[in-house]
Amino acid sequence: MENTLKETEWLTINKVLLEMYDITDIDQFTERVLKTYRMLIPYTKGYFIVFNEAGGIESEKSSFIEMEPGVYEEYLDSYYEKDYMKYTFELSEHTITYRDTDIMEESLRQKTEFYQGFLKPNHIPFGAGILLRRYGKPIGIVNFFRSELLGDFSDKDMFILEVLKGHLSHKLAGLLNGTKQAAGNRNKMLAHLAAEFELSEREKEALTCMDGGMTNAQIAENMGISLSTVKKHVYHIFEKVGVDTRVQLRNVLETYNSTKF
Repeated sequence: MENTLKETEWLTINKVLLEMYDITDIDQFTERVLKTYRMLIPYTKGYFIVFNEAGGIESEKSSFIEMEPGVYEEYLDSYYEKDYMKYTFELSEHTITYRDTDIMEESLRQKTEFYQGFLKPNHIPFGAGILLRRYGKPIGIVNFFRSELLGDFSDKDMFILEVLKGHLSHKLAGLLNGTKQAAGNRNKMLAHLAAEFELSEREKEALTCMDGGMTNAQIAENMGISLSTVKKHVYHIFEKVGVDTRVQLRNVLETYNSTKF
């Protein structure tokens, strides 16, 4: 497969890698990766999700491209846990590439709740990407979607992802290591906000999980409570803080962090 790439394509890969290694701000990293990788592998929509040490999604460090807020919120809230891409996490303790049509037989794939409820209505039936691990722990996912018009990802596309995966895993791990110190300051900010808005101890715990990017199902597992109890905590947090959605809550947290810390 290596010999099938043109010299110009290898030059583009080198250019993409050089630009990637020059980035020092993780908040810009995921967005730049999505945009530059598109020069190598055309896609319709995509995302780059970053995980924290607890396995929750770091929303402020993650990026989505060509996905309206309602679409990616729907994905994170309702379909992330149902995405069959996650099955591939069990296949290896190392960074791996995947293609949706390789995960399961096509007729079965098209009957899944994820395909019928998310991919088909959004006209993006094909997917491929990289599951990023460091020392056995998941640190991120880069996922690309394609329309019927663009068609499925080719073997050549998958080879390019194979070339990029090690570089991407190494760079992301380095950026994440640089943010550990900031995590302590973040916890202090959340404690102050929880006190100011008179959140209960369990609501404060749920808020910390939400800030860490956990879904309701992940919060329930983390806190050892039922999903309905999690929803009650989330409702009370929204009510006390004065917001209606997680996006609005995120905006309040970032404003609070920037003005008081």
